[in-house]
Amino acid sequence: MKTQKLLRNQEGFTLVEIIAVLIILVILAAVAVPRYIDLETNARQRAIDAGISELNGRESLQWADLKISITGYDTDAGLQVVMNYALGGDYTWQAGVAQNGGTLIFRNTTSVLLNRQESDSSQPATWSRP
Repeated sequence: MKTQKLLRNQEGFTLVEIIAVLIILVILAAVAVPRYIDLETNARQRAIDAGISELNGRESLQWADLKISITGYDTDAGLQVVMNYALGGDYTWQAGVAQNGGTLIFRNTTSVLLNRQESDSSQPATWSRP
């Protein structure tokens, strides 16, 4: 009859340890995957917000330039004539009715309708989401 030799100094992980590690990995994956999926959508919305901020900055600068010019600020229509709405290659702009709004499109995938509060002699126009 053959006798089995008992292995001494066996090293390794027990089944309980392996299952515990797998459970931890599953929990981490369950938390991380939804955040990763929403990452692209969130980034596109932040790009739209950056475009809105750029429009507001341009409106303020152009309004200030008109205020200190020789002719001075006349009307909101005069401000709109000199405004540059081109925000770069990633953005497309579709003007709304009488330039009091429009649609800002980022990379032909994300678009948002914007409202424009007209400027007057005391403040520049502002762009915002409805």
